[in-house]
Amino acid sequence: MAETICKILEEADHCVKCGLCLPHCPTYRLYRNENESPRGRIALAEALLRGQLQPESGLRGHIDRCLLCRACEIHCPSGVAYTRIIDSARGALGPPGGLAGQIDNPLFSAAGRLARGLHLPGRLGRLARALPGGEPPGKGSHPPPGPSRGRIGLLLGCATRQQQGGALSATITLLNRLGYAVEIPPGQGCCGALAMHQGDITTASAQEAANREAFDGLETMVSIASACSLQLTERLPELRPRDIMSFLAGVLPDSGLRLKAPDGPMAVHLPCSLHNGLGASEDLIRLLEVLPGSAPTLLGKPGNCCGAGGTHLLSQREQAERLRAPLLEQLLQLRPRYLLTENIGCALHLAEGALAQGLKVEVLHPVELLARLAIFDNVCQALQ
Repeated sequence: MAETICKILEEADHCVKCGLCLPHCPTYRLYRNENESPRGRIALAEALLRGQLQPESGLRGHIDRCLLCRACEIHCPSGVAYTRIIDSARGALGPPGGLAGQIDNPLFSAAGRLARGLHLPGRLGRLARALPGGEPPGKGSHPPPGPSRGRIGLLLGCATRQQQGGALSATITLLNRLGYAVEIPPGQGCCGALAMHQGDITTASAQEAANREAFDGLETMVSIASACSLQLTERLPELRPRDIMSFLAGVLPDSGLRLKAPDGPMAVHLPCSLHNGLGASEDLIRLLEVLPGSAPTLLGKPGNCCGAGGTHLLSQREQAERLRAPLLEQLLQLRPRYLLTENIGCALHLAEGALAQGLKVEVLHPVELLARLAIFDNVCQALQ
């Protein structure tokens, strides 16, 4: 543990407190408080890990309000690994109490589907029914209709499994029709991001170990949530994880798959985990541009956090809603038929806001729209 803290403190020393990150930090822009800035939080984390500050509520508040959007990291001239520093500080503080500290909370468990079916009122009810949902696919093998090009593992995730079962099924449909066998190992679990970013390192490590064993032996694995894809890329690189949109961008354009035009305008939101973390926004845009008709309109600035921030849509509600407000204003002006976003937290947060505004927009994972518009007649022949 001491060796780990020494490495984190050494990383923190790379921050020269230049302030070039400040204009890009959503919480600093919101509060204009140095304690809510990347360099301010690094100074607090250093003091905590050196034992110079006690883990009292004020310090925890500043550390917990960080969205881990990584906008500071991609603009840092010194390449400071800010996320590692904040994760370590949260590990020293320990998991928060209350709803935010419960990994198995109502949105990430079967209770979320129950809440959707009961049409509960209020914000939690809107969150529960904000997305199309659908039953998640069963675990085991899902073979293609013809010869197999390879075996791909699919991570079901936690919130994704409960709130985007239809998107997971659409992923299997597309991959099968592109010639891939899809394996859903029974021993898999959460990617570990929720636990790690809440300071529960023990749970995160156990979840990583379970996934390492479950997906061992497969050629690659894919995730449909960009935050999960980022976590897997950084923590389990030996499994050769891929984000689904990056994987499809490499195989779909030359597959012979024909696509119908969407039946209305599209807006696309590029999550910070996709843009700042994975650097894969171009893959998503390139895929959507193969659709006939008009190109999608960008919602907000790429990688500019919508406020969802993992469980922040629950634990930091006021902050999350303030950061979301400009995006909802743009949606009200655009009034698109579809809003596409690749991260489950962003999808829930934006869809709940749209419901509260009475805005009729279908919030989908991009893979759901691609599967809906796909014409599969000549795909297998083109792949042979």
